[in-house]
Amino acid sequence: MKDLLKLVRECKEELDALGIEYRTVRNWTVNTRSQRRWGQCKVVSSDVFDINISVRLLADQVSDTAAKDTIIHELLHTVEGCLKHTGKWKALAEKVNRAYPQYHIKRATTEEEKGFEKTARTYHKNYKITCTKCGSSVYRQKASKVVLHPEQFRCRICGGKFVVEKQ
Repeated sequence: MKDLLKLVRECKEELDALGIEYRTVRNWTVNTRSQRRWGQCKVVSSDVFDINISVRLLADQVSDTAAKDTIIHELLHTVEGCLKHTGKWKALAEKVNRAYPQYHIKRATTEEEKGFEKTARTYHKNYKITCTKCGSSVYRQKASKVVLHPEQFRCRICGGKFVVEKQ
């Protein structure tokens, strides 16, 4: 497995060379649970952040560039005014991409872009919501508001009421 902190140091050196002023990251952690995101930047206070990086990116068979792409992406979120993927964050990502052509920092990347085979996402259909009037159905994995209180909702096709079945 790759050394996360070594990769972080390399990324910081590259951002320093471009004059990009990132703020303090209190904790760098390896996320072993996340299946749908590569990294996450959490605001702790106005100038302090926690960043976690997916364990999948730190596997030996994954390129350092794929991991550093995400590390830099998350570090850019620590720059003043860069919490979202617009405006200043986008401009800084483009600056990094121009200076270091090996990177492709953008809002989101696919598994294929990171060097993984695409995996099918399994969707557990725990609840079936059916219109009593027209019979149309939708499924939900979680006990959302429509699952818990179907009486508060109406079918968008015919205006009928819903019934919920646990699958």
